[in-house]
Amino acid sequence: MRINPHTKPKKKVAIFLGAGASAADGAPIQSNIFRDYFNSLKRRKPSKEHEHELVAFFKKMFDIDVLYKNLDNINFPTFEEALGILDLADLKNEAFKELSNINLEVNSGRIKFLRLYLLFLMADIINEKLQKPDTLHRVLVNNLSKDQLDQTTFLTTNYDILCDNALYYLNRFETNYKKVDYGVEFIDYRNGTFERPNDNSIKLLKLHGSLNWLHCPVCNNLHITPNEKGVYRMMTNLDSMRCENCQGVYSPIIIPPTFYKDMSKVYLGQVWNVAEAELLNTNHLIFCGYSFPDADIHIKYLIKRIQKNRNPKNELKVTIINNHDDKEQSIKDEEKNRYQRFLGKNINYTDLSFKDFANNPLQII
Repeated sequence: MRINPHTKPKKKVAIFLGAGASAADGAPIQSNIFRDYFNSLKRRKPSKEHEHELVAFFKKMFDIDVLYKNLDNINFPTFEEALGILDLADLKNEAFKELSNINLEVNSGRIKFLRLYLLFLMADIINEKLQKPDTLHRVLVNNLSKDQLDQTTFLTTNYDILCDNALYYLNRFETNYKKVDYGVEFIDYRNGTFERPNDNSIKLLKLHGSLNWLHCPVCNNLHITPNEKGVYRMMTNLDSMRCENCQGVYSPIIIPPTFYKDMSKVYLGQVWNVAEAELLNTNHLIFCGYSFPDADIHIKYLIKRIQKNRNPKNELKVTIINNHDDKEQSIKDEEKNRYQRFLGKNINYTDLSFKDFANNPLQII
């Protein structure tokens, strides 16, 4: 096929979706997760084992009686702090009074259970908050031209399935629809319940795992629950969350937002390898709703690698879109400084919100 020499080639774009992008669609921000969850729990009354355990955990560890206090005035720990102390105790094989790790007493392994229960908490509140069908993620995907969508890779540290569902929804109306490529192998490809991607698939790389990914620790398979948060179903119907091969109970594939990230899962290693390869060939990296936090040193390492190890002829353009109406100027200045300190002064730090970008992405691209 003859190529018109005057046709400008499409640039490869990577869109990195952070927590702010999900918050624009109604997801709880990290600082409000506990307040939102326990306000909801107070209304419906705790009935499940993990709900009672979480109530006791906050009473014992943070002196917060979540069922009786006015939670609007409570200074909760961050999700990172609550999960971080459990992660570190598990890593050091230490314990707290009444919160054992591994011993011969009753409640042995309670720290591991509480860690799982905090993930259930997050899945629960995300499920409650994200109920609307029309989302900015869907607007963004729809407003990317078909040619540009072919040249776009989506990356995210979010566990929700907003971007997944936006891509699934778009594909419902395409004659030659694009499959979603997560950069990892699912058992569902082999049993035919989820279509295997091909070379033309749209890449969605979830660097910290996902609420619709489940891992069987017995036969080491990875299962996907399309259009559904499988981790949430584990809370409500555990018997339905068994591996079809060995009947082992699935476990979540989620890397929490703490400094002590366990990146040893082989599946996540595959995703990160694909992400690095994609980013090395990317011309324009667009961060949406991502504040470049200090705890995400693994992300910073990845970005620094693709910034410094790329072909010198393929210069990387970086744009940051992370504004919202209530954002204070001091927060903007601090965030811009974090990006510039790490990536250089030539970044394009905009005053656009994720909604602005979703409504007109090609203006930025």
